[in-house]
Amino acid sequence: MILSDSSKDTERFPADNLQVLTHFYRGEVQRETDWRRRLDLTTNWAIITTMAAFSWTFSSVDPASFGSHVVLLFASFLVFLLMCIEARRYRYYDIWHTRVRMLEVHILVPALNPDKKLLQGDWRSVLSDDLLMPSYKISFHEALAQRLRANYGWLFLGLLAGWILRIVIDISSAGEKSFSDAAGLGFPGSFLLIIGLQLVFVLYLLCVVLGTWKVRGVTGEIRRRDKNARNWPI
Repeated sequence: MILSDSSKDTERFPADNLQVLTHFYRGEVQRETDWRRRLDLTTNWAIITTMAAFSWTFSSVDPASFGSHVVLLFASFLVFLLMCIEARRYRYYDIWHTRVRMLEVHILVPALNPDKKLLQGDWRSVLSDDLLMPSYKISFHEALAQRLRANYGWLFLGLLAGWILRIVIDISSAGEKSFSDAAGLGFPGSFLLIIGLQLVFVLYLLCVVLGTWKVRGVTGEIRRRDKNARNWPI
């Protein structure tokens, strides 16, 4: 990306094609909105799953019943599957979001402020090539980390805290001798198995987040905006 000269800054799109661009922009915004709704739908199901697991777990006073802390472990698996589905949807959403932002920057901004210089490359070729050969703009792990930082990290922390709290309740109410007895499933080595799986799962989530920490991330410039800048320079 290079700083364009004055001739490119004042360049206008052919007037005959502006109507085509208007319909194209409207269609891309509709696509972006549809995929945004799909993301919200997946998040809502993850929240419902978490709340149902909490309700089932803490509504039972019998530590030997199926409505014990084991339900929270199963809920973590379901929430992780929903996060993977949402990460896949987010990769599609990012395609339309990128196109919309490109049109806004290179069509609307020059129309509003003709003298403003833009940091741009050959955006028309980039956009036309993407229409001919659509491609993802972010990797799956990058999308997974974005959804984890935005929503799912809090759900996993809540499930982990609920699992520990339920075990503590079992110890105090059922008179279990140790944490391992309350966390076990009733067969030898179950405590080590559960703790091992939890550690592996947490380490994997940390690797996903830390491994994509310095990557470009989402294409929205909001996250890269100067924190000291005003939202509206009025």
